Amino acid sequence: MLRVLLLIDSVCVFVLIGLSIFIMSSQYHNPLKPDRAISSSEEIASAMQETDKAVTVFEAEDLYVFCPNYSNITFVSGERPSKSDESIKLCVAAAFQATYNLRFEEDEVVGWHSINGRLERGKPEKNLGAFTYIDGEARIWNVDEAEDAIKNAAASGGTGYQQFIVLYDGEHGGHDSDEFRCYRVLAILNDQICIIDSKTQMHYGKFISALEKLGVRYALYCDMGSGWNYSWYRDVDGKAIDIIGSPWPFSHNWLVFE
Repeated sequence: MLRVLLLIDSVCVFVLIGLSIFIMSSQYHNPLKPDRAISSSEEIASAMQETDKAVTVFEAEDLYVFCPNYSNITFVSGERPSKSDESIKLCVAAAFQATYNLRFEEDEVVGWHSINGRLERGKPEKNLGAFTYIDGEARIWNVDEAEDAIKNAAASGGTGYQQFIVLYDGEHGGHDSDEFRCYRVLAILNDQICIIDSKTQMHYGKFISALEKLGVRYALYCDMGSGWNYSWYRDVDGKAIDIIGSPWPFSHNWLVFE
């Protein structure tokens, strides 16, 4: 009996150690090789006109900026997008999940969302903005417009989901955080849709200041934190490169650039 108890204790210790290592390691970016260092959004616009790479990675003082060349943007729920699908150029977590659940339930995705025209009512949450992509046009919507924007996206056969507003027309959204972590947003920069990460863990206020310094005026929060921050992009050789995190069995929705 004593041996059994000691074995159980040892297993618990190893599980706790493994979980601690996962949480700590999944908070940091994997080694990345940015294509270019920049200091303003104008430099991004100029560089994107000269490249045909699937995803161009820019490095600012405190930020990584991932700019995909895409023909479609899709909100995906349920089955995790596969790296073997070569049509996918960039994949990041999008909306919040309401619970830690291994089994996917559509209503556990927080907020209204549209999946290629299929309207879904997720878990209600106040003060959410929205992102939509309809017939090649991407927009970020403020809180008052968000629900109608998602419903219109569905009616038009488009994609959309809800999240917290970080910046809208240069104004700070209502979301705030006191956590010290890596942050991420979906942003519109000179009509270019991109994903922007903090390079290291930082406070939320510093992250917003870094976005403003770069010239970002429209930005929507992306789900982050250990496990939720799993993300990847495809390099010039077609190889899928992990950005941050490891696959997380409780995450069930993503934004995919094709």
